Amino acid sequence: MNYRFFQETGLSVSTIGIGTNRFGHKVDQSEVVNIIDECLNLGINHIDTANVYAKGESEKLIGKAIKKRRHDFVVATKVGWPNDNDKAHGKLSSVNIFKNVEQSLVSLGTDYIDILYLHQWDDNTPIEETLKALKTLENQGKIRFVALSNFNPWQTAMFNTFAEHRYNFRPICIQSEFNLLKHDKYNEICSYLDYEKFDFIPFFPLASGFLTGKYSNNVIPNNSRATWATYMKDLFTEKNFKFLQDLEDFCKKFNISLTQLSLGWLLTHSNIPSVICGVRSVDQLQENVSAIDVQFDLSDLNSILRIHFDDIEMVP
Repeated sequence: MNYRFFQETGLSVSTIGIGTNRFGHKVDQSEVVNIIDECLNLGINHIDTANVYAKGESEKLIGKAIKKRRHDFVVATKVGWPNDNDKAHGKLSSVNIFKNVEQSLVSLGTDYIDILYLHQWDDNTPIEETLKALKTLENQGKIRFVALSNFNPWQTAMFNTFAEHRYNFRPICIQSEFNLLKHDKYNEICSYLDYEKFDFIPFFPLASGFLTGKYSNNVIPNNSRATWATYMKDLFTEKNFKFLQDLEDFCKKFNISLTQLSLGWLLTHSNIPSVICGVRSVDQLQENVSAIDVQFDLSDLNSILRIHFDDIEMVP
């Protein structure tokens, strides 16, 4: 396994992490234990969850699986996504942050969270209130680092500026969607990332499975995400299937899989310390890890990308 530091920190994570939003849905406790065991075998230390995944079950399953080996992992969770329990207050209000972090600590069976993400911008709560709550939790030792998720560029810049200059802490990264098909979120903020030495953690690196090739020719496999996630159908266009075919042809030249290419390409970006891959089985986990040492011709891949997209930020 390879490891990278978040810039300007001493926090190191495996270049492949695991996303756990299916834990508690399609993945039960026994399989979670199997996955966590294999993470240790493979050297994966980066676990990403959220207080709302499976209505809190994801955190509980993880907590039971990492019991007695908590210090082997960097655990990231989130607060601030709308849910039925928080309707009376702003998503990032102090009362919601304190309440949900305390619940996450109990669910995860730990006394600290390595990375606490703010899951979504809050239009109602003043930034100062959110920052005061986060600083209190940092001073109490309950969170090590703060990060952002689904913030746009101006929200990110303003929040980080207030945090650093008024509260003396620095968020370490933003998490948003980025993959070979969708580049807009990364493109919008990449110059800021470089200037501020701020990192990017991509989610949906395989475009919810589209970039594995399993949806070719509009076939929707049983138990796949597309059977319930209606947004997936927006990916099923003639343009995207043509792009997928070109990628498959490219992969054959280098004897690699679409998964290896998709994850390996993301890891060519120096401001991406780790790629979060949702997993439901040990087999998926092993396939993801095989991407860390994949070899391909980046200039050839850039040529394919230029044919299909005019908004792609090329890795030199």
